[in-house]
Amino acid sequence: MCQIHQTNTGLPGASVREARERVRCALRSSGFKFPQNRVLVNLSPASQPKDSTLLDLPLACAILTSQQGTPKEMETKPVKIMIAGELTLNGEVLPAAQSEGALDAARRSGCSFCIIPSRHMAVEDITDLTVIKTTSLAHAFSVCCDIMAGNLVPQTASGGPASKQVIFEDVIGMEEEKDTLAMAASGFHSILLFGPPGVGKTMLSRKMHLLLAPLTQSSRSEIARILGCADIHDNKLYERFRMLGHDCTQLQFVSGSSPKSPGEGALSHMGTLILDEINKYPPKLLETVKDSYDKGFTQSSRSGEVISYPSRFLMVGNMNACACGGLGDPDAICTCTAQKLTNHWAHVGRQVIERFDIRLPVTTPKDILSCMGKPSQTDAYYQGKVRQSAERQCHRYKEIEGVDFNGQVHYSTTALSRLTAEIDLFCKMGLGDSLNSRSQISLIALARTIADYDDRPQVTEDDFAQAKSLRRYGLGDYYWRSLK
Repeated sequence: MCQIHQTNTGLPGASVREARERVRCALRSSGFKFPQNRVLVNLSPASQPKDSTLLDLPLACAILTSQQGTPKEMETKPVKIMIAGELTLNGEVLPAAQSEGALDAARRSGCSFCIIPSRHMAVEDITDLTVIKTTSLAHAFSVCCDIMAGNLVPQTASGGPASKQVIFEDVIGMEEEKDTLAMAASGFHSILLFGPPGVGKTMLSRKMHLLLAPLTQSSRSEIARILGCADIHDNKLYERFRMLGHDCTQLQFVSGSSPKSPGEGALSHMGTLILDEINKYPPKLLETVKDSYDKGFTQSSRSGEVISYPSRFLMVGNMNACACGGLGDPDAICTCTAQKLTNHWAHVGRQVIERFDIRLPVTTPKDILSCMGKPSQTDAYYQGKVRQSAERQCHRYKEIEGVDFNGQVHYSTTALSRLTAEIDLFCKMGLGDSLNSRSQISLIALARTIADYDDRPQVTEDDFAQAKSLRRYGLGDYYWRSLK
């Protein structure tokens, strides 16, 4: 008797072939860029059939992470991640057929993390796998970035607590930078990080949203209205972490894929908007971001209908100190002329730089190994200081709509009037002689935050001196002039 064996060729089915358009639309709707060149994805093993929409999300995440590049740590010690989920055209993640076995498959494959749709299933008694639920491509990709950066620690097989989001406990040294970032987060002050390549500017930028104080009830309700849901947990399109793509158009920032959908500005409301390598963004887009930041809202106008969304976000920018990258690096020589250096900063523009209350130079110790084992503050320490500072500020502005923190006083003259003692000291010190009105307000608010962060009721002259020092870079007093 002749036996006939059916073989599976492993060719992708119709749902996988159609994933190309779903992934393309989902990437663009989420503010990402689909590569212009040819994309080749290896769906191994070749003998296994592929016919499910569960591959949508891993395909999109693979494309995005390949554009970003793999950290050197992961090249030597890779981390296995199971990702499963179907994508809608606007970037939401839905459960897919055949995805019920994702957790079992993750265990069998030795994965440390599993990213699944929020409506996937109840996850109980998971002791050997870190399970992260998501409802949007933007959130899933941010989780992948955190994993690749080492900001998410997998659970142990012995069944410890759920995955812990590390803030600074994996950062060696940089104590001054850590404290400044925590202080900025406590007062909702925008911050610009600059320095030579490889010192950790992007890494620190990605940690800012983890430092923010919990949302107030009024902010939660406001964000829920933006998303059209009862609570922000019902719609994960809102994340307190948004990284603006360099290809993001003005329309994508101001409004979403339809007239009534929020854009990047609204989705960053009360969260962080990261401008990675800020000098590479088109000037028109930076102007749009600046206008939305100043107004506190974004608008969408189409077919005569104008819709406004609240958009009060914390900007986190980072850039190299000079065009060649050698400035600030003790082991390199900067080859930039004074004019080239000026042009490098001028691409960002004075108006945009002025919106950053803090401009922080970032360097690494000459001998980073010497910092290992030295005493360092815990994440709980920084979170505690941020929380108590935020509570003091929320109480100060509790009756003022749209203002919760010192970094938002430029939205309201009423909020500024609460800082009369600080204004009197500012005038007494004669600090406003060479500053415009925005810089004066920023300096007063920043000094107030420094005192709040240290749990002091009164602002001192030392607070103003520190605030002035944190604002001085980037507007003519360049980093290279202050090197010791």
